[in-house]
Amino acid sequence: MNTRLSLMLAASSLLLAAPALAEDEGLTPEKVAAIQRDEAAAQAKVNNEYGNRKPSEMSNAERGQAIRDQQNEAAKVMEKHGISAKEYATFTARMTPDDNQRVANETKRLDDKAKAEKEAEAKKRKGDGEVHIQQGFSDADPVELESTEGAEPSVDVDGSLDGTSGGPVVEMGSDTSTPAKSVSRKSSSRRRK
Repeated sequence: MNTRLSLMLAASSLLLAAPALAEDEGLTPEKVAAIQRDEAAAQAKVNNEYGNRKPSEMSNAERGQAIRDQQNEAAKVMEKHGISAKEYATFTARMTPDDNQRVANETKRLDDKAKAEKEAEAKKRKGDGEVHIQQGFSDADPVELESTEGAEPSVDVDGSLDGTSGGPVVEMGSDTSTPAKSVSRKSSSRRRK
């Protein structure tokens, strides 16, 4: 009877310690969420390779190859995370409702993080939407707006090369009851070489 009792205690301690051992090995609900996300991305990649067709729309050979490709991608994901499919299946089967909630929360967090990274990348490519003004051009380093081959560079002195701008507006008079007159200045020298 003593032997039976000690064997029963040893067996029960091994069964109760299995989930704790899995967490010691690094398998947590958060890691399960990452694995599920990677698996979904791998499956989507394989489905995209086969044109996102239903299995009923594929021939038997295509369907078999698609299944083998999906299994290979799933094995790569498990290898990437350093666990076996058996450990993963065992851990997910024994997860509590609290663990399932942790997986859902981690999945939402990973989705939000990926969305934020995608938006940041798009914003980086597009720019920040501000116009940056560079100041400090000088006669030593002029900026050419338009140039033709073989022509000497021309520098815009008063900011109105095309002549559409009337120049600066000068208000005359000190009386506020009458409207101000505007006088435009015409420059005799539009281009300087």
